[in-house]
Amino acid sequence: MMNNRSDIIKELVRTETIRSQEEFIGLLAARGVHTTQATLSRDLRKLHISKQHDAAGQYRYVLQEPVRPSRASLAQSRAGESIVSLCFSGQMGVIRTLPGCANMVGALVDEHEHPALMGTIAGDDTLLLILREGTDHTGLLIFLEGLIPGIRNKLKQ
Repeated sequence: MMNNRSDIIKELVRTETIRSQEEFIGLLAARGVHTTQATLSRDLRKLHISKQHDAAGQYRYVLQEPVRPSRASLAQSRAGESIVSLCFSGQMGVIRTLPGCANMVGALVDEHEHPALMGTIAGDDTLLLILREGTDHTGLLIFLEGLIPGIRNKLKQ
């Protein structure tokens, strides 16, 4: 049996077509939950419940699942924050990171394979990029910038 107001609100949204807060308050009262419009509004906001058009073009309340960043976007964000510098020399590139972050950056780069990269070797705070013969650093830098926004700003000559 549900006794928590939040649980009852979510259950009603899942099982009923509710078009107004007045209707919502009435359904809650029928279940023994007496609340004000202001409290209901706060509950709806906290529970990520909003009004959307249904197939008939009328508004109804729906439960929105909170958007959670994907693992890939979290890794990209953390990678960008952890990079200290990037430099190239011949057929190698070196990415310096904060301590403990080189492996994470290397895994991200490896996961998104680039034809110019033969591979990576990660230490604690250094990632070695091994480039194919004749690789243009500019093309690889564009790839890295798309993968890890802001890395171009860490480029050292």
